[in-house]
Amino acid sequence: MIKQAQIEELQRFGYQNGVAEDNLGSFLRRTMERVKIRGPLDESQIDPLQAAAKEVIRYTGEINDGTLLGFQEDRNIHKAIQGLAQPQRILVLLHLVNGKTLHETTQILELDEQEAAELVDTARIKLRSELQLKDQQQLDQRLEFAAKSYKRIKLPSLAPIATIEAAIHQATPQKHKLNKPVIWLVAASVALLAVMVGASFFIDSFRLPSMNQAQEGQLTRELAEDMEQQYTDTRQAAKQRLGLSEGAYSQFQYVSAADRQKETVFSTSNLKAQQHDAEAFQQQVTELLWMAETPKGMAELAGNSGSMLTAEVDRFLKLYVEKTGELQNLAQDILTEHQEQLPQQPEAYSDPLALLNDMPNAPEELTQLLTAWPEYGLNFRTVNEGQSYSATRNTDMLQRLPQFQGHSFAYYYLQLLTDYPYFDQTGWLIEPHILIEKLHTMLFLLIDELTDSSLKQDLEVMYEQTFWQIIKGAESEIYEDGQVKPEIRTLWRSLTSYDSAAIILLPVIEEMEQSNWTRSATLDELEYGTSLEMLHLVRNGDLQVTLPNGDFPLETETLNLKGFDYNRVAELYARFTDGHDRSVLAGVQPMDIYLLYFYANQQQDAETMWHLQSDSQLKPELEDYLAKWQALPELTDNVLSIEMTNQQQRIVEKIVLHPVLAYEDQTELTHLANPHQLQLVTESDHIWLIQYEQKETVEGRNPALEQQGKDAYMQLKQQKELPLDTEPLVVAYALLHAVDKEDGEAVNQLLRTSVEEMDVDFWRNFASSHQIAGFENMESMVFSASDLNMQEATIGNLQILYETETGEQLYEFLQMLKTESGWRFENFLNY
Repeated sequence: MIKQAQIEELQRFGYQNGVAEDNLGSFLRRTMERVKIRGPLDESQIDPLQAAAKEVIRYTGEINDGTLLGFQEDRNIHKAIQGLAQPQRILVLLHLVNGKTLHETTQILELDEQEAAELVDTARIKLRSELQLKDQQQLDQRLEFAAKSYKRIKLPSLAPIATIEAAIHQATPQKHKLNKPVIWLVAASVALLAVMVGASFFIDSFRLPSMNQAQEGQLTRELAEDMEQQYTDTRQAAKQRLGLSEGAYSQFQYVSAADRQKETVFSTSNLKAQQHDAEAFQQQVTELLWMAETPKGMAELAGNSGSMLTAEVDRFLKLYVEKTGELQNLAQDILTEHQEQLPQQPEAYSDPLALLNDMPNAPEELTQLLTAWPEYGLNFRTVNEGQSYSATRNTDMLQRLPQFQGHSFAYYYLQLLTDYPYFDQTGWLIEPHILIEKLHTMLFLLIDELTDSSLKQDLEVMYEQTFWQIIKGAESEIYEDGQVKPEIRTLWRSLTSYDSAAIILLPVIEEMEQSNWTRSATLDELEYGTSLEMLHLVRNGDLQVTLPNGDFPLETETLNLKGFDYNRVAELYARFTDGHDRSVLAGVQPMDIYLLYFYANQQQDAETMWHLQSDSQLKPELEDYLAKWQALPELTDNVLSIEMTNQQQRIVEKIVLHPVLAYEDQTELTHLANPHQLQLVTESDHIWLIQYEQKETVEGRNPALEQQGKDAYMQLKQQKELPLDTEPLVVAYALLHAVDKEDGEAVNQLLRTSVEEMDVDFWRNFASSHQIAGFENMESMVFSASDLNMQEATIGNLQILYETETGEQLYEFLQMLKTESGWRFENFLNY
């Protein structure tokens, strides 16, 4: 039994999502086919709405204009909602219009609840902007009015429910039958294709059994005919959605490959081979439909397919990369040819239809491309200082699918494809800091990711080309006034964490530093292809011993500290304290160095602790260190165990280890505030030391320090420079005073000079975060700084903890940099 109210709800839901009035009947029938009715449905069930949501995603027909809504304001918000991308539109309609809870909505759409909440928040911003509403209250009111208007609309009449049910039961497909996509074909071509298909299964006297004759799991004539028709329909629909003629469409290599594969799949020999395995034949056809579909259509097919095996994901991505690559080239050629006719400021046109609206006399091929743009699976990118349009892949739909999000390699490949290509004939198309991320992802996939993906061969080429460009590409991209640019130095240093890049870059960096970053003989002699050779050596395990500190024998160990008394390191302590000769430490395992450091702490031996710390620009002279020294909390009082793994990290010539500590109360301390969470580092001679860190901590509200920060803020306000030795915590308090006053000008003076100044609205948003808690609720402030990083700089991290009157704990994490003017803040874009 299907209640009339449920039928109307589903029909109304289709209209809300843009389904044209004339198509609501067929939309409802397809929805109910998905439900596969077996008996009474309780009104609280979400299955029908889930089925309707999937049909909405598959719907490619005409979009209604909201004329059934009585008020123009409701039509405007209906139009704005249609402009939202999936699944935002469905989320907004279910949650904000139809009153479903966010939990119910995420169950219907099979989304993560946090992700759904973020999508709803983004949708609110887009709707407010589109409707030019001044605040959230206005939007909520408009959505409430629209919800009432949707309930009042007079829906198109439907056949009686009994007739619908009978049609559904009669149309319920066999267990092995695939759902057909929406198609547009003239009757004459359908008849012609039926004759062709009917003839193809009787060649050489071979004939598949009919559905009535087949055994369980056997391929039938009806299924094979249906599958072949699906391919023809999908190919025709894809061509039309791309807006291409048959001549232009068939020129693509991926289309030619699909047509050839179709002949193979439906050949007599393959039908014979698959006659007893209908499921395997369906998988062949599924891949065939992937080949024929548009990129958007591929994403929709994947979204409706459920779980996918690793081999299927790999094959899907391979096809997607090849297809979008060809379409990207076509789109880029058209954009480049009509560059002069395109409006300036491409970043203002994320919607290609908006771009068309500003080009009333656009050439036909450009109009055709932009009209069909969503099907191409592409985005716009701004290049040449914002003056040119560049096409990149749009992988958003795939990245949102659970089949790719949790997959071992798929998500990473999609991240790489989003910004590719990274270069063209004019130079770099993305910034160095983004290239760092891309290269790290490439190296992870090529070295650490164990799945032998068919994409790895193409990825090797991408890596080799990118590596070459960043070290021996255009001089204007790498050098400025004869010196390697600071951002390129950071890029090179960041890659030394991978052995395959380190073997090339370590001598280059050393020679560059000696020449003030002007020249390297090793770099001059480097040949194309060397980076790939080094990559292969790493895979074979033949490279590590040739690197500095690469052959250190590390032992993995977990040490239980219950009853521990430091006897293990007592003899080593006696030898080292007799002159503090570091050569005594050569070959000693990192665990013993770590224990030795805390044994010295227990003995109140600050001098030995100083000698056990690595050299650093931040490290004070021994006399100053002893004057300010305070003992650390005893290690064995709070820590249950220490684990020292062989998971080492390389930072240029240094190797770094991170001990893993277990506490009785794991939430007792954050990593930054933990006095026991130290790093160990070795630079040469197999000697491990404790990495020096500058740490400063304030507990509770500190009126004296607060006043110092206020005085520093007033100096900035009076256009005075702060003294070079101003302590980082004073700078931090000056920042908090400035944002509390919403003084963007003062805050910008506390940013490092190379960071672009932000407008007042940016600082107002940041200030709102601080003002929630404020000075009176400050629980602690921790500053920690080290020069152990990929940059040629000294980096500081600041953690502020607040506790509100309701007991809620709030953290702020900021990054600082030591500059020529003193400690300054990095641009913290997380706000």
